[in-house]
Amino acid sequence: MSEQQRIIAIVDDDELVRRALCRLVLSLSFTPVAFASGESFLKALDQTSPSCVLLDFHMPSLNGLDVLHELSARQPMPAVIVITGADEDGVRESCMRAGAAGFLNKPLSRDTLSSAIEAVKCGRRPPPKRLS
Repeated sequence: MSEQQRIIAIVDDDELVRRALCRLVLSLSFTPVAFASGESFLKALDQTSPSCVLLDFHMPSLNGLDVLHELSARQPMPAVIVITGADEDGVRESCMRAGAAGFLNKPLSRDTLSSAIEAVKCGRRPPPKRLS
């Protein structure tokens, strides 16, 4: 697996969540690259070239759906797993229609995240994770 295939971008406005996701991604032997906003991620995309993106849905300014729409205009589009702490009606469907490869609810377990990353890297959609 090339170094580029090992890069996972983490886009979340919450610093504690970003740090926790970085640790989780590192524990899975991937290289995390963190961004505090959709704008900063999109600006750095050409230099970063992640194979997978963990994208928070609820962010100020550009939300996850806005970022997905921007990404869909770029080719190749990295695999995007949208993550959210509030699974609202219609959000999952909107994200999947916009090109997301997966949609997970926070908090994420190591196993859930590992399975989702492996699924999108193999071109499959990860199984949805619902809040209990």
